[in-house]
Amino acid sequence: MKYLAPNSLKISLLGILLVVAFSGFGQQQWQYSQYMNNNFLLNPAEGGTEEFTDIKVGGRLQWVGLSGAPTSMFVSAHHPLNKNREDAPSDVKPMSHHGVGGYISNDQTGPTSRLSAYGSYSYHLPVTHKLTVSFGAFLGVKQYSLDASYLDWETDAPDAAVQGANTDYLPDASFGIWAYHENWYIGASSFQLFQNKLDVGTVNSTEVASLSMHHFITAGYKVPVSEKVFVVPSVVAKAVKGAPIQFDLNAKVRYEDKFWGGLSYRNKDAIVFLIGATLKDQFDVGYSYDLNISNLNNYNGGSHEILLGYRWHHSDKIVPAQFW
Repeated sequence: MKYLAPNSLKISLLGILLVVAFSGFGQQQWQYSQYMNNNFLLNPAEGGTEEFTDIKVGGRLQWVGLSGAPTSMFVSAHHPLNKNREDAPSDVKPMSHHGVGGYISNDQTGPTSRLSAYGSYSYHLPVTHKLTVSFGAFLGVKQYSLDASYLDWETDAPDAAVQGANTDYLPDASFGIWAYHENWYIGASSFQLFQNKLDVGTVNSTEVASLSMHHFITAGYKVPVSEKVFVVPSVVAKAVKGAPIQFDLNAKVRYEDKFWGGLSYRNKDAIVFLIGATLKDQFDVGYSYDLNISNLNNYNGGSHEILLGYRWHHSDKIVPAQFW
């Protein structure tokens, strides 16, 4: 499919496409609706919090029916090192431990694409028997591509530098802090710390966009309703320079750590319906549907997202996940 672009464009074509690609609020980071089931994507310090290797695969079709709408997918995994020795007395404060992991993600929006690969490390320091604070980082590389052959120009072609396929590779890093208890968690993280400039071509000799630092704050609390039912309200706030603060309000109901459903509200963007299950304490499956409430509502059929997970336990002891 071709995408119409005017020759008189005076700002970076890539800058416009990035805004369209990564949300209506100028966010250049990924956007998923089921992050509360994989907080590792929000914060590298969350890696290694569980007593099993947590493997997740997810895919998202955003704004279905809108030409050139974003599609995203990822694979992530994180693993604890030296966590909670089985021979330690239950009333003794746990020892510090480490977490390692990483993720690969790919996003496509019209003629632009972004491929990212990161490794992660986290250090977990127990404060009390039930409260732990962790620090973590992602370090990796992003590949940004603009295929101008998918663009039709109204008149003459633009600068030669933006024609054909253009690709840029950028180093990238993120940092996060995470505090978690058996009944709650809170974290803060910052992405795109290097704030690199993209170089995949120019339009009318105009410089391309730079990557802005993104900040996330998230928190959740587990509320027991009965022996089998828990409600987990959570919130995420997202901030980037030059754009309004975006926040998500979430509420999820869990039944016997086997089935769950929930709702999420993303301000000025969407209402999200979520449902999922955990099978045999090891396999996770989740589905969400975003009902768009922005000005794009009349031009798309919503967004669909699927999440699959596997909990690789390292012993015969099956331990439930902390929250999700």
